[in-house]
Amino acid sequence: MRLKEILEEELKRISPSKSEILELKKIAESFIKLLNKKRLEAYIGGSLAKKTLIKKKEKQDIDIFVVFENSEDIFKLEGILKKINSIGNLKRIHGSRDYFQIDCSEAKLEIVPVVRNYDPKTAENVTDVSLFHVNYIKKEINKNSKIADEIRLAKSFCNAQKCYGAESYIKGFSGYALEVLVIYFGSFIKFLKGIQKKKIIDPLKYFKNEREIMREINSSKLNSPIILVDPTYKYRNVTAGLGYETFNKFIESSRNFLKFPSSDFFLEKKIDLDSLKNIARESKTKLIEVNLSTDRQEGDIAGAKMKKFFDFFANSLVRKKQVVLKKEFDYSGIGQNTKGYLIVVEKKEIEVRGPSAELKEAIRNFKQARNRIYQKRGYFWTKEKISIEKLFEKSKKLRKEMNVRVKIKIL
Repeated sequence: MRLKEILEEELKRISPSKSEILELKKIAESFIKLLNKKRLEAYIGGSLAKKTLIKKKEKQDIDIFVVFENSEDIFKLEGILKKINSIGNLKRIHGSRDYFQIDCSEAKLEIVPVVRNYDPKTAENVTDVSLFHVNYIKKEINKNSKIADEIRLAKSFCNAQKCYGAESYIKGFSGYALEVLVIYFGSFIKFLKGIQKKKIIDPLKYFKNEREIMREINSSKLNSPIILVDPTYKYRNVTAGLGYETFNKFIESSRNFLKFPSSDFFLEKKIDLDSLKNIARESKTKLIEVNLSTDRQEGDIAGAKMKKFFDFFANSLVRKKQVVLKKEFDYSGIGQNTKGYLIVVEKKEIEVRGPSAELKEAIRNFKQARNRIYQKRGYFWTKEKISIEKLFEKSKKLRKEMNVRVKIKIL
């Protein structure tokens, strides 16, 4: 199948019908009327407002922004929602600013409180600039309605490749980041090609050059594989939360798709345990199953806790010269447990470098702590016996501190 046909078929699969969109808007507007009766100002936000919504197997999320004059007034929101909550279950979701979720029969409402501001630089919280984001994307789509379909393709592709979502356990592209990038490059395919070459992007050319961008944006927000200057606020990097591991996975998937186009790249895949077992068997390596659970709130908090430990364990293996060939972690965002898998070339014994041959006292201390040492290339060395189980056992204290329960199994 040719690339054009693949993209056309995918658009048919992921584009909601007009009747579906109207039904979702009806649900949102009905709820907003209930909020208005309580003298709350509210608007539809997210992909529904921006016309970039894609179909989901589960219930659709509908973002509703509730605007307050100051952050103190936000504390009233939960009580008001409890009084009008007659359409579904209400849940408080913890984050940089807590928001609320109402799970009703037709959709899932995300009630997001924002503080009114007229300039993004005065925003108290990143969610307070959300309305600026909505308005910017709507304006760009009104200029070129076809770009909405290109954005849908980008969202579907990144979702299937596990690169979509600003959650801490994903560290992927946010919906807004993908919208800005696709608008900047001009299409989904141009985005896949362009992002491999251009790592600093200033869509509205706020800055004279890349050096000025690196100087003016807060250095703590520049530690990401690409820098994307926010069109609504020049001092914000939209992709500050994008992780290198996720980005590298995205680049690899993009290259493979462009080289060998297939509709399979748009389909979500679960971890294929049989395939991992085959890889481990053929490469004569160890396949480790890591079972993780936590008592923290499901979603970003639980996912972040489990992913953080999973990464720590993988890195602790690397630090001890165990070679991690493959790493798979897949948390759906639902529940408080998940599994991860590592394929590892296990070394039973490793060399550990000690002090320089010139440091007499350090050498004495090194000798006292070890049974056998030897000199090589101007340093003293020793051999250390290693096992995956032993390294895992050493993480016991950290597991307790992180409130993560973990079991490993060599398959």
